[in-house]
Amino acid sequence: MRALMHFIDEMPAAAVRVPTFNLAFLPRFQKMSREDFVAMAESKPLRREFMLTMGQTGFPKSEMDAALARLRRSYERMDAEIEQSGGPWLLGKKITLADVAVMPALVRVHDLGIADWQDLPRVVTWFDNIRAQPAFAPAYYHGSLLSERFPHLRENVAKTA
Repeated sequence: MRALMHFIDEMPAAAVRVPTFNLAFLPRFQKMSREDFVAMAESKPLRREFMLTMGQTGFPKSEMDAALARLRRSYERMDAEIEQSGGPWLLGKKITLADVAVMPALVRVHDLGIADWQDLPRVVTWFDNIRAQPAFAPAYYHGSLLSERFPHLRENVAKTA
């Protein structure tokens, strides 16, 4: 569990930021004046450097590709963990903190319309199972997903649904 939690923190949780900013937030940032963008970035102490690095042109294709590759390796690791444990969860028959920890990254990539795990049936089943949990709906209430707040994302999500 400890190794898996460390992996989740370092891989999918971190990798999802680049596509999130490029696909969801960049269109809004591009419409801002340089001064307004810098002021907004300066007002976000936890994301300041990240936002300023991205700028108003977005992260380059190489960084986007690297983030998507890290996400893909995350799905493959999940698939292997589920196979090894006998599933349906990462560590076996019961949902654990590891499942809950990786959930936001997978929900986000699905919401962005870039989910790339359709060829991994154990991950597909895992995602269906996590969304069927009683706590899922209250955690992802209407309006909490980016696709519900950013109309340009709805088309991407519709393609992967």
